Amino acid sequence: MKMIRNMKFRTKVILLCVWVLLMNGILTGSLYYNYAFKDTLQNYYGTSEDMVSQMNSHLHSDIRSITQRVHAAFYNPSLLQSMRTYLVNGDGEGYTRILGEMADTISELHQGDRLIHSVVIQTRDTMFENFTRIRRHEFRFEESDMYRYFEEHPQDSIAWFSARKSPFFQGEEIVIPVVYRFRIERTDVFIIVSLQQSEIQKYLRETYTSYDEIFIADRNLENILGFEQKESALLSQFRPEELEHKNAVCKEVSVDGETYLATCTIMPGTNWQICALKSAGSLLGNLDKLRYFIIGVIVLCIIASCMLVAILADRLTAPLNRLAGSMKHVTEDKLETYFDYPYRDEVGHLASSFNYMIRRINQLVGELGASIEALKQEKEMVQQVLEQKRKAELKALQAQINPHFLYNTLNAITWQASDQGATEVAILSNSLGKFFRVSLSRGRERITLREELEHVTSYLRIQKIRYADKMNYQVDVPEDVKELYITKLVLQPLVENSIYHGLKPKGTGGTIYICIRRQILSDGSSRLLLKVRDDGVGIPGEKLDILNQGLMTGRISRDSGYGIYNVNERIRLSYGEAYGLTLESEHQQGTTALLTVPVRTTEEE
Repeated sequence: MKMIRNMKFRTKVILLCVWVLLMNGILTGSLYYNYAFKDTLQNYYGTSEDMVSQMNSHLHSDIRSITQRVHAAFYNPSLLQSMRTYLVNGDGEGYTRILGEMADTISELHQGDRLIHSVVIQTRDTMFENFTRIRRHEFRFEESDMYRYFEEHPQDSIAWFSARKSPFFQGEEIVIPVVYRFRIERTDVFIIVSLQQSEIQKYLRETYTSYDEIFIADRNLENILGFEQKESALLSQFRPEELEHKNAVCKEVSVDGETYLATCTIMPGTNWQICALKSAGSLLGNLDKLRYFIIGVIVLCIIASCMLVAILADRLTAPLNRLAGSMKHVTEDKLETYFDYPYRDEVGHLASSFNYMIRRINQLVGELGASIEALKQEKEMVQQVLEQKRKAELKALQAQINPHFLYNTLNAITWQASDQGATEVAILSNSLGKFFRVSLSRGRERITLREELEHVTSYLRIQKIRYADKMNYQVDVPEDVKELYITKLVLQPLVENSIYHGLKPKGTGGTIYICIRRQILSDGSSRLLLKVRDDGVGIPGEKLDILNQGLMTGRISRDSGYGIYNVNERIRLSYGEAYGLTLESEHQQGTTALLTVPVRTTEEE
């Protein structure tokens, strides 16, 4: 960025124009390409959803037709009566009769429907077929997953199962079993229609040639047609509610780094999930030519525009270059420079202002010499006045407070009160004497933590006598920190704040806790944590946020807590903004004032 700002104005103009032309070309080309891209996708989405819905409708119609034929054949009065007789008697004559009728019924169902591979009717004791295929005699229907399904779902009358080799007949063909359950004389009769997977696949490939791949999965995500692990990851990107409320849904999905346009639907009744895939690259391949054409046009336009901009920028910036040369002479203290420009454009205004500035500078230089000497004399006088004022204020303060007189007077009061048995008065005067002694500290700004604790303890003794049983206090400070140094008079304002804003409004009294600990930080350094906690009325959350924000920014009203503000500012001025005061509180539970300061082992440190 600094390098660009240091470039010549002519170069900046050229770069700016090139940038504008480049962005305009890229934006226009991108918008046009995106429009063509989106329009192609939208057209494909609509067409694909219609085709997959049609695919769903045709398959559903064929399968529904098979279901209707199965019901019509089973409820044929002749077959139904023969079946009842066989199930009740099961004698030789009944079996021979039912065997013939079963073969005719199965042949009738099988003939004329290209989707049906085979039909089997299974009763409690016997499996009926039309004897056109070689049976697998080791297969037992009552041991299969088809039979177990109906045991687990006694209310269902039809079930669809995943693709597999025919369990009833020998051969390598893959079939899709559909099991119908009927009940006669309290006995279950099953009709198993096996659909040919190859016929469904042939129909889909010949009819819907525009797709790269079509697969079908059942409701348990098991294979019906062409369904594998990759397709499972693809289906997971479709939400069930998407497919339930539309005939078909088409969207862009990614599997194993490849992008597809997938169109999915759910077949009613079977709950099969039908999905047709089209590679996004093959669909949008023609748009690549359009994209390259747009890029070529943009590059040619930019090259031609750069040549034109360079010529125009050179002519426009020539006067500015001359003005810059005149200004450079001024930086070399050549104040007699003059810039001649005949026109009244922006450069002309700059020329007039430059010439006026040179004249005015020459005028002011003469006046400046006379003013400098006067300012020096005035500065010396102001410094003398300020020094005299500071000395006067110091003498006035010393006159107001005579520490020895104050200590001696309070000491006399203490002994007098002790002699007369006024114990509380003696404690008060003694505590007040210690309070003032630490407060003055012979003018020192930093004292030991032991002296600071003596100061705040004196204050607490005085308040304890004043509030009697309504106020208690506890001080928990290890001996190893008492000789460390700290800015004086930081604990007493926090204790006073706890008494007047925490315990006093509570009415029932409470306790002040003072706790000081040395804390070792992760970088090996250490700091002191000084806590003043009360169990008073606490601070409402909104007001607590305002107080902490004010302490952080150094802006707090006197009515909101001048004492804590004073402590916080003194700490930050003494040690830096990394230290200071924060408040923690729970309304009606109490407040904790947490003060952090660095560890200082000597007063000079």
